[in-house]
Amino acid sequence: MGGWGRVRLHVMHDLLALDRRTWLRVVPIAILAGVVIAVPSDLIDNPLFGRPIEPKPIDFVILVGTSMLIGLILAIRPPRTDEAERQETRTMVGGFVSFLAVGCPVCNQVVVALVGTSGALGWWAPVQPVVGLAAIGLLLYTLRLRLTTYRLAACPLPRSTSSRTVPSGS
Repeated sequence: MGGWGRVRLHVMHDLLALDRRTWLRVVPIAILAGVVIAVPSDLIDNPLFGRPIEPKPIDFVILVGTSMLIGLILAIRPPRTDEAERQETRTMVGGFVSFLAVGCPVCNQVVVALVGTSGALGWWAPVQPVVGLAAIGLLLYTLRLRLTTYRLAACPLPRSTSSRTVPSGS
């Protein structure tokens, strides 16, 4: 089996080894992440935000995928370390990139300011699904790191025996 196959097996094994409490945390965190992304991007119809350009089906796929990954990553609670905090920062960045990917192309003021409305429709809109896939890729990478951090904390490596003195043969 190739390297990528071994990575997938490790990830699946680590996911299946998570305890029930972790899985119970995934659902509310994923729902909250979905709402935080979907309300301002008007994927969930609401009176606060409007969307002149209708969402595409891929927007909902990206929303569900990123929300589930965010829920998984944040539900896994390794000990507080600098690495765990970097993983949480990556997760938030992935969520923000997801928001950019599913948002209305002409509602993004930064894009409109940089390339105008026609540029937002002609350039940004076709790129948004790729941006969404990048968000999913970043979150998958972060999930893999999170699972590794969690596994190492649950099952630490033995201390190095190199500090023992070895008697000399003389």
